Amino acid sequence: MEAPRLGALTALFFRSGSLTLGGGTTIQAVLHLELVERRGWLSSPEFGLIYGLARFTPGTNILACSAALAWRLGGWPAAVAAVVAVSLPASFLILALLDGYERVRAVAWVGQAISGALVAVVALIAVSSWKLVQPYAAKRRWVRIALLTGGAYAALATGWLSPIAILAVAIVGGLVLDRLGVA
Repeated sequence: MEAPRLGALTALFFRSGSLTLGGGTTIQAVLHLELVERRGWLSSPEFGLIYGLARFTPGTNILACSAALAWRLGGWPAAVAAVVAVSLPASFLILALLDGYERVRAVAWVGQAISGALVAVVALIAVSSWKLVQPYAAKRRWVRIALLTGGAYAALATGWLSPIAILAVAIVGGLVLDRLGVA
């Protein structure tokens, strides 16, 4: 695999950040599609590892993920370019959308349009999640996927554990399941 050029990588992050609505998870889905499936610059497990590690960082995880993905492909210049490219255009877009929303927020169809967009975001999150789990599902690790996903969902939905604690428990759980030979 030939390393991507800085301009091509920056353009990809610019497109992903400025033309993707729905936040970090939807950007992640687009980046997975572009970096793994279309261009083959990263493997799916490598992408998943970088995305998972970025979830540990405080603040906006997609910026950490973008920096790490770009750094892996092009070093520090690519990491800096990716963070700027993925964040600044989207920030200006949000300011413009907020200004427009303030002008039309009392119109009934605006609320209906926003609720429709939220439903689409749920679908994008589901697809993004599947793309991260898919390499493990291909190895037939269904019990492990069910236990860790179900446990994380229950802990998060009930507020029993914080996201950081859930990740820590999942890491330990994954190690235990591996030692026990649970597929």
